[in-house]
Amino acid sequence: MGASRSQAQKDESTVESMYVAVSAVILAGAAFALVAGPALVLDAVHGDARRVLIICGKGAGAGVFLARLISGLWRR
Repeated sequence: MGASRSQAQKDESTVESMYVAVSAVILAGAAFALVAGPALVLDAVHGDARRVLIICGKGAGAGVFLARLISGLWRR
């Protein structure tokens, strides 16, 4: 087994993990807003097009969230 980590190293790891998680949430929200924003803000998008934009926005947000989370935690 390896040497035990100091409290400062544990705290650093916790802060870095929380930074990755928070930035993943922010980026996912931005991706959702970018894709679904026109359907939510503008009255020009109606019916199925609105529904498709919202579904695609959810997918984009989830994809960006997972990509950021995996890439950020993988580097740790």
